[in-house]
Amino acid sequence: MRRLINGLRGGLTFETTFPFSQGEDDFWGFVDNSFLYPAVGAIVGAILGGIAILFSYLPEFIAAGTFLVVLYLICGILHTDGLADFADGLVTRGTHSERRSVMKDEKTGAAGLVSIFATNILLFSGLVELFSIDSYYQIFLVVLTAEVLSKLGMHSVLFFGTSAHEGMASTFMDRMNWLDWAGGLLISVAFSALFLEPFVVLPLIMVFLVVFGMVKLGNRVIGGINGDIAGAAGELIRPVTIALFVLIYQIDLISLV
Repeated sequence: MRRLINGLRGGLTFETTFPFSQGEDDFWGFVDNSFLYPAVGAIVGAILGGIAILFSYLPEFIAAGTFLVVLYLICGILHTDGLADFADGLVTRGTHSERRSVMKDEKTGAAGLVSIFATNILLFSGLVELFSIDSYYQIFLVVLTAEVLSKLGMHSVLFFGTSAHEGMASTFMDRMNWLDWAGGLLISVAFSALFLEPFVVLPLIMVFLVVFGMVKLGNRVIGGINGDIAGAAGELIRPVTIALFVLIYQIDLISLV
């Protein structure tokens, strides 16, 4: 139990701007219990979901914009930077090594800026529509589940991918096994099931489309997976998840089947 608590603290420190960790044991507790990735997402998502309920009293556009600011204040820009780096590497021509060098460059290129802009536009649009839903519970649950699935996506990219080089990502990948991944999936499905909605399977399918797409792109761009690619997957999954849930609520999907 203590190791799990250490892991949660380490995960929260790794995935937020808050200094939850009390030392190196917490980080290794997270590495050795990587199935906690979605659980960390649930904790962060619950915090963000509570904030979203408060912001739902504001006009929708103001609520969405303010929520974006708070999201970055709490979650930081580590994975946003990874998304930008991966986009820059993706459009660069050259060998795997040359593309890795571009991704490590501190300067953000045009592709990186466009990827950040496009992702945030989609997230902002989804949030505007989400805040128009007349249900505090549904707003809370969508924000919560978006974070859970975002972390499931990152965890799955690390599990199904092969390491491109030594680094933070390879530290996790070397210690993962099927039980770790299955545990993370089980936690994610449990939170998704709270919707009591059969079409919740659509966001879950989307997660794995993104995961395997990122793994394939990673192999093509740098010969494997690194932390930037895993982080980019999480950044992409969050806005798409929110958009899908909004569509599920606003469109009578059963009548279309």
